[in-house]
Amino acid sequence: MEDWSFCLHKDYTADDSSSFCMSSPSMFGEAYLNEYSPLFSSFSSPLMKDYSLPPASNSGQSEVIATARDEEIESEVFYKKYSERMGWFDVLNHDRTCGLGAILNKEVGIPSSLESIRVKDFSIPYISWNKVDKKQLLKSFQSDFELVYVGQSCLTWEALHHQYRKVKFLTFSNCLFPENVAVEFQNFQVWLERFLEEERYIYQGTRVWNYAQARFASKTKTLLQVPKVPGFLEEDKEGIGGETVHAKEVLKAIDKCMKTFGNFITADRKKPWWKFKTSLLWTYPPVEDPKDLELLAELTKKLQRKELWLKDLQGKQKCWFNKAVNRPSEESQKEAVFFTVIEMKLISRVLQMPILSSSQLNWCQEKLDNIVFRRGRLLRTASGPLFPPS
Repeated sequence: MEDWSFCLHKDYTADDSSSFCMSSPSMFGEAYLNEYSPLFSSFSSPLMKDYSLPPASNSGQSEVIATARDEEIESEVFYKKYSERMGWFDVLNHDRTCGLGAILNKEVGIPSSLESIRVKDFSIPYISWNKVDKKQLLKSFQSDFELVYVGQSCLTWEALHHQYRKVKFLTFSNCLFPENVAVEFQNFQVWLERFLEEERYIYQGTRVWNYAQARFASKTKTLLQVPKVPGFLEEDKEGIGGETVHAKEVLKAIDKCMKTFGNFITADRKKPWWKFKTSLLWTYPPVEDPKDLELLAELTKKLQRKELWLKDLQGKQKCWFNKAVNRPSEESQKEAVFFTVIEMKLISRVLQMPILSSSQLNWCQEKLDNIVFRRGRLLRTASGPLFPPS
């Protein structure tokens, strides 16, 4: 299993061209700007708005608090939209699981050692199917289960990323959160780690099936459900009741969740069926609209190219590993690479789906366009659109 802690101890150099070159520090300029900078944020949607880093002063802390207060409504909108889309995929998962049980004429579920997970009881009518119809329907169900897994994985990453940026911005002030916020993220990490352990030693199916059934069986839908970060409290204000934790502690909990999520994505090693043919020739997966075949080919090439640039960054960083460089710009690069590695894996997984819609391809395109290699640095915008339901 891949160790994601490496992303916090590396420096990276690459160039957004077919050839790689080293750039001197004086040439970096705008490359020092990270995803907290408004220069690399899109304001076309409130869900993509970002924060710029505040000055280290009392007035800077006041600015942080004032800005965060202004952004609370937008944060609420984001989380509501995230929850709604996760719920949409849950409905699809429930419908297909029950339908699969009807086809097989039995209750579908998987045993789990997690005490809180119970397969929901439901009555399944007997349906008679001929062999051809059953095969076609099962293939359709398999495609939908994969959509559930991929869709909720992408949504979860976007939510984790959003909560991380929100809390990190507040670490530049004396903001507090209720203690249960950090605990909820710790629980998120525990559920994900348990799933990975049980997948290794208990589950017998594919990743898609294991995930779909684990999510279906959980009444509280805890697996991959990112906790909500509520409004913050100001440390120097009176009337704060209950146990609280500093924003830095919450940030640490979210950071661990993101690393565990990286392991979750890396452990999915299923080879897509559309990459292989008996003739050993490359083929693309089907698309809903034939007009999108050209876009799919373009995205596949762009992804492969940027994956090579990212690997080159990581390879060159090994030569710099022992250098004592702790500038803020270097820290932002380590973080940017960590985020980009995960996002490229998610984009790759989307492009491996059995069938792709125009909205899903557009999502991949926007995510890839947000990743830029320039003057020996990795630049990226903070976020992007939430994964579409269809």
